[in-house]
Parts: sequence; structure tokens; C-alpha cells
Amino acid sequence: MNLPQPFIDKMKCLLGADYEKFVLSYNFPKYSGLRANGLKLTPEELTAMLPYLDDKIPWSSDGFYYNEETVRPAKSPLYYAGLYYIQEPSAMMPAELLDVKEGDRVLDLCAAPGGKSLQLAAKIGDSGLLVVNDISSNRAKVLLKNMERYGVRNLVVLNDSPEKIAAHFKGFFDKILVDAPCSGEGMFRKEPDMIKGWSEEEVLKYSSWQREILGHIPALLRPGGNVVYSTCTFSPEENEAQVRNLASENNQFKILKETRLWPHEVRGEGHFVSLLHNEQDTLDDIRDVKNTKSLINLPKESMEAVQAFTKDIWDDPNLDFLNSLMPSNGILLERSGHILWESNLLPNLKGLRVLRSGWLLGTIAKGRFKPSQAFSMGLSKDYVIKATQILNFDSSQSEDMDLAIRFLKGETIQKEDIKWAKGWHLISIDNFPLGWAKSAGLWLKNEYPPGWRWIDGD
Repeated sequence: MNLPQPFIDKMKCLLGADYEKFVLSYNFPKYSGLRANGLKLTPEELTAMLPYLDDKIPWSSDGFYYNEETVRPAKSPLYYAGLYYIQEPSAMMPAELLDVKEGDRVLDLCAAPGGKSLQLAAKIGDSGLLVVNDISSNRAKVLLKNMERYGVRNLVVLNDSPEKIAAHFKGFFDKILVDAPCSGEGMFRKEPDMIKGWSEEEVLKYSSWQREILGHIPALLRPGGNVVYSTCTFSPEENEAQVRNLASENNQFKILKETRLWPHEVRGEGHFVSLLHNEQDTLDDIRDVKNTKSLINLPKESMEAVQAFTKDIWDDPNLDFLNSLMPSNGILLERSGHILWESNLLPNLKGLRVLRSGWLLGTIAKGRFKPSQAFSMGLSKDYVIKATQILNFDSSQSEDMDLAIRFLKGETIQKEDIKWAKGWHLISIDNFPLGWAKSAGLWLKNEYPPGWRWIDGD
């Protein structure tokens, strides 16, 4: 691997006698990992489904190594069901260190593509709130897709600047993750092409951006809250210097822990992670949020359309059943033809670029309800099992796996001698949701979104 000389000189200064071990690590293959999606299943349940999983990743509560030379986890309907997320092992540490609890209000400020956000979502539960953001519009769209694919419901997806977010969410968050844009030195083994773009000027550019981003954290974090700052780079200018600058300019911040993951010391790539605590007095900011049933506030025509849909799928049009589908502490409402569940914790979002303000259940047009892909993916296994109008594939049966792949490719579904009941049908695998289809008599018309579909090849 042809490393730039200024980078070599810097690493020799940083590592001293360990430099030779470090540079030798570039000759070894990268490590591959994936995590169980805690919104869907436990790590133990995932290992029972995926026998190829290797050792647990030591700094992750739900992560495992696997050999990418022998398996392709992304080429499975179980992956499309959102049961696991493929993630570089070292990248699993920042969200773990933040130690999110159920009910927390959490911000992932530089979130795309969303792997760390999904870790946070699984720990928050339905009583908290996750706000995820990326300033790049293209990356924010990928972020939204991943949040919906993996079944995150109590969330807000933003595409805006830290400055504008801070103006709307002053002192709002219990926990904040800043996985900052960086020069990416820790990823050189995994992505050698990144070496071509590296320079000392790039390091300085990123360190300037990082300082600007961190400058808004004091306004966003509540007294007593924690923030994790992380990068996938080695340069002290982008790591320790940033954390110390934040703490020196804001004396309420105390550095609790700092960790570096080196590729010659762990089975993973390079990462820096720091945990800081806001020691400001919390006596005037005590929260005692009790879970309450969500409200339903839909126009009569829209309400009737949604009830007709729940009768199709669950044979239950009652409001109590619809309410039971929702997370707590929120409201089901209609915005410009979109049926959304939104958390009642939200401040006014006017003026922000909002990609999603909650869990999108579907749309209303001409008095009819069309369910969204996000609605299906956010359903718990219990509600999949309760469905009466459903096609459930069994992953242990090769014929079912073939049909599941056909569905994920967007094809219509037929089964010999079956005439499908009128209306909407839920499609699932092993009682985990995949999407929707609509009866057309002898076949099911596929409603799987084009941008989500299975593509053959690598």
C-alpha cells in the first residue's frame, strides 16, 4: 500500500515503536461485521438464524464478525427484512459508549448512512425520540431509507445545518452523537482509494469543520447530558484537539473517557471515540415523562379509509386496535395527504428541512388509504402474527425463499390454486414484515418500492 510520506511521518511520531506493527496491519484483510437490529430481535435469535456468524465483537452488545469471503449477508431476504445491519466493527463503538437509555431524547448530528442511528434507536424504545440529521441532501435520503427499512418509528429525519437545528432544539437532548466528517485515515485498509484524496490540507479542512460542528453542542445538550464525539481518523488535530477545545471553551463539559482503536491492536479499522458530560446543574430540568396512549386526530374520511385498511389486514377496524399499533406519547394526524404518527415531544420544526417528522403510515388519495413501506417495516412481530390477510414465507423452505426474492424484485406473486382475498395483504418472512401487496384475484400485485428492490449480482 502506497502511503503518503507526510502521513507516514505523522504516524511514526504518534506510534513510536508500534509503527512497524501498524504498517504491517495493512497487509492483512479487513474485518467484516454485522449487528442484530434490536428493534426486531435479540442477538441470540439472530445467531440461531445465521449459523455463519463468528465471534462477538468485544465492544458491541449485538455485533458479530463474519467471513465475507464465504458469505454475502446482503443477499438474503432476512437482510431486506431489516433483521441485521452490515457495519465495520470499529464503527460500532461510538453508539455503545453513548449508553442511551429507554426514553432518552437523542440526536445523531452527522448520521448518514445511519448505522449508528440504528444502534441508538434500538436502545431508546418507543417512549423516547431519535432525531437524525445529515447536511448532505443525497446522504440524508439514504439515511431516511435506512431508518425506514429497519423499522425506526419514533424519529425525525432532518437535512439541515447544526446551527439551525440548535436554534430549534435548545437544551433538548439527553444524549448527542457527533460522528464527525473526517479525513478517513482509519479507513485506508478498508477503502484504499481514500488514500488518493488525503493531504495535510484536507486534515486542516476537516478539523475546521469539526470545530464548527462542536461549537453548537452546548446549545443542544441539556444539563446533565452526554455527548460522544467520534471519527474514523488518526490525526490528533481531528480528535483530541477537538475535544479539548470544546471542554476548554465550555467549562461545564468534562471529558469522561477517550478511546482509540488501532488496526494493529484490534480486529477492526481505526477509530477515535470520546465521551463528555455536561456537569451543569440539573435541578431545574428534571423530567418525569409518563407513557400515555397516543391520540388519533384524523379527518372523518381519512379515518374511515385507515380503518378499512386495518380491517383488511387484521380484521379489526376499531380505533383501540389502531391506537395499539402506535408508539406511546404521540399523535396520529394527516399532513397534506400523509398519515403520520408524530411524537408529542417535538418542538416547532418550521424553518427546518424535514424529510420525515415521524412514522409515515401511508397516504390518502380519493378517499382511499395506501400504506407506506415504512408502515410495514415498523410493525412488530406480534402484529405480523396477528394479521389475518398475510403471505408469510418460511426461510427454511427453498421454494418460499425463491418467492420472497421474487417479491423483493418487484414481481407479482402467484401460488397454485390460490385465489387471493380482496384488498391489501401483508408480506412477511418468518413473521418479520417485508412489505405490502394487493389482491388481483389469482395473483398479488406487488407494492414493494422500486428504490428498495433486490438487484442480482454483487
